[in-house]
Amino acid sequence: MNRVFRRAIGCSASALALLVLASSASASAVIGRLAPTPSASCAGTTSDQLEPVVNTGTGYVVQPLPGAFALEISSWSHNAAPIVPATATADLTFKVFRPTNVASRFTVVAHDGPRSLQSGALNTFQTHIPVVAGDVIGLNSAIPAYTACTFGDPGESALLRLPSNLADGETGDFSPGSSDRSVNISAVVSPSSMITLGDTRRNKKKGTATLVVNVPNPGTLAAAGTGVRAATLTAGAPGVEDFVIRAAGKAKKKLNSKGKASLTVQLTFTPNGGFANTRQVEVSLRKKLKKKH
Repeated sequence: MNRVFRRAIGCSASALALLVLASSASASAVIGRLAPTPSASCAGTTSDQLEPVVNTGTGYVVQPLPGAFALEISSWSHNAAPIVPATATADLTFKVFRPTNVASRFTVVAHDGPRSLQSGALNTFQTHIPVVAGDVIGLNSAIPAYTACTFGDPGESALLRLPSNLADGETGDFSPGSSDRSVNISAVVSPSSMITLGDTRRNKKKGTATLVVNVPNPGTLAAAGTGVRAATLTAGAPGVEDFVIRAAGKAKKKLNSKGKASLTVQLTFTPNGGFANTRQVEVSLRKKLKKKH
């Protein structure tokens, strides 16, 4: 596999709203619906809710993305109702449900939360949740849940499990909820940015370490950090990449004088059409020094 290396250039970015985030990555897509004027609809209940079928407009089901081999939820949103009383709090959990061979039965495969909601505002939370085409996004309301789990939406109807808070891996049966209502949840589906690491190989002659990185999609790997020589690698396809880590500055001087140096590497993967995901990796470098006569 051909690999292209070049120096990494750092940049800062402001936090963006949900739709702006989605539009900035051409391969990403927004699914689900948000309440235009939310009012409390699930106070005092604990329930799992989802909407696998809609009659018109945008639905809640994950669809394939062009050019993406693996998918993730990169953020989710909920338009919260004003919390009453003002001293109360509201928590909400985002869930991913997977259909079974029974139409009304679903398995929870992942979740994010519970998250504390800001009263009477659009709440957006960044996350990295792996999904596959066909998964359905939904929510769980905790007690107290002074928010709008659903909202008026003519011709639509969500599914409800009450009382319920299915854990990841648990399966349950759902019943039709109130008619003419939809679930107040949306999410950005993006190419997956979640990398996995294999064994680290060290070259004691050169004083380098090679990270074995499994990337889920085509994209760019970047290494940075104090004492780390900044570098990037372009992955043209999903699969295993060898990424060489080198020391710089004081860490390099220490490696050349002591024969060892420890680095904290900020390893970032940005899939084509997706969003960056950074993980911290501790890397120990070793170098065989020439004997002094």
